[in-house]
Amino acid sequence: MLALLLLLGHEAAVGQAKESRLPDAAGREVVKKLCATCHEIEAVISSRRTRIGWERSVEDMIARGARGSDEELDAVVEYLATYFGKINVNAASTEELEKSLGLSAKEAQAIAEYRRQNGKIRDFEELKRIPSVNAEKLQTKRSLIAFSL
Repeated sequence: MLALLLLLGHEAAVGQAKESRLPDAAGREVVKKLCATCHEIEAVISSRRTRIGWERSVEDMIARGARGSDEELDAVVEYLATYFGKINVNAASTEELEKSLGLSAKEAQAIAEYRRQNGKIRDFEELKRIPSVNAEKLQTKRSLIAFSL
């Protein structure tokens, strides 16, 4: 009996540890409510996606039978895009580049101006070569960057 109680206590602790990987912010409870019904939270957050990617994932889950109000589903997308998302440097506004990648206003503007003059950025190496952008700063955020053309 003691072993069973210890095992249950361990499973609860593991569940709480996984749950704690979800930042305590608006949308957290609805993500737990809607997503954890069918999936382990770890499976939900293990792959980063752009906002469009999260929207498509939620649409796919709805097609498979997920239920929630429009407000709840919007909250799920917002939460996952904010805390487990990638930023598409070819579609992001300067404000989004600043917020998501920790860039200065000058760096974000340099990326936007480069896109305007040269078209879409094809890869990380091209992004790093943009004048006035700190390549080392970008390197630390590389896993958060997408280049959807």
